[in-house]
This record gives sequence, structure tokens and C-alpha cells, in this order.
Amino acid sequence: MFRLLFVGLLLFGTMSLAAEPESYKLAAPDGWGGETISLPPGFAPDMKLQGAEHIRFAPGMMKPESDSFFSYAFVFELQSQPELTEAVVKEEFLKYYRGLCKAVLNGKLPDVDFSAFTLELRREKSSGPFRSNERELSTTQYTGTLDWVEPFATKQPQKLIVEISTWSRDDRNYLFACVSPQAQDDAIWKQLHTIRDDYLNK
Repeated sequence: MFRLLFVGLLLFGTMSLAAEPESYKLAAPDGWGGETISLPPGFAPDMKLQGAEHIRFAPGMMKPESDSFFSYAFVFELQSQPELTEAVVKEEFLKYYRGLCKAVLNGKLPDVDFSAFTLELRREKSSGPFRSNERELSTTQYTGTLDWVEPFATKQPQKLIVEISTWSRDDRNYLFACVSPQAQDDAIWKQLHTIRDDYLNK
């Protein structure tokens, strides 16, 4: 049941989906689902980022009444180029979410202006260092808000809070995102941060 997030896209044949082993790339609480997809995804072929995306989404991901509705964490494991500057992160996120919404809606809401989706980012102080394979790992942190139309369950405008971490290691770039419409002091964020910190401290 946790594959509902992308089932519509799979029916359209617009996504390349890699088989996910039982032990997901991202550790998460019981009941969380997971996917792995190739980047750029079929629904956003104009993205510059190339690699893989590992996703874990909360049990209430597709339930608007849930306190974990549309709450999930994901990591992009990427090639070394392009560099993950703030401009690149913003541009690639907007391509991803615009393409995702357009593919899922598939013309059902012709008045949606995908170009009107916006992402506002604020760069935080670099955090860490995290211990990763006995090495220190410094990250660049962003907090922001994404205004878009949630296309799966409500098909209504939605404001998502996003927390993004980027870093480089072993000639690869990484981008980790925690995403939820819930206020940042809600319990779901503690779970999202645990998933993120576990990955960062591998």
C-alpha cells in the first residue's frame, strides 16, 4: 500500500522505478513506505541532476486527515556535476515538483499554472560535523517553503515546509530533504530528522 505515491505515474509509464530491497537505503520507523527511482525521473526529464533518489514516506502520506499527510524524506545520490549551489537546488526542485504535479494531474485540472509554483529558500549555518565512516562531514542547510498544487489526494494548493541538506563525498553529491505541510514543532518532524541524521551518520 505504500507504493501509492507513484502508482499514477507508473501507469503513465513516465517513471523508471528500481527494485527496492527489504532493507531500504533509508532507515525509517515501522509502517513507513519506500521507493527508489532514477534521476532525472520520467516526469521531469529536463532536470540536470543524474543519479538515484531513495524515498521514505509516512503512513499517512496519502491521507489528508492524517497528521503525517504528505510527509516524507528523500535523498538524491548524484554525480559530481552540477555543483549543488543554492540556485541549482532551487531550479531542480521546481522542475521536479512541477513535472510531478503535471504528470499526476494529466490534464484533469487545466487551469493549474505550473509555472506559478514557487520555492523560497533560506540558507542556514552549516551544521555538523557529522561522523560518516569515521570522517567529519559538513553540510549546507536550507529551510524553505514550496507553494504548489498537491495532485494526489486533494488536488488543492498546498504549502510544504522543506529542510534541505547538501554535501559532497567521494566525488559524489548528495541532497537530503525532509518535507511536510505540518508545523516544524509537530511530532512528524522528529521522525523526519531521525531518518536524516541516521543517513548522515552512516
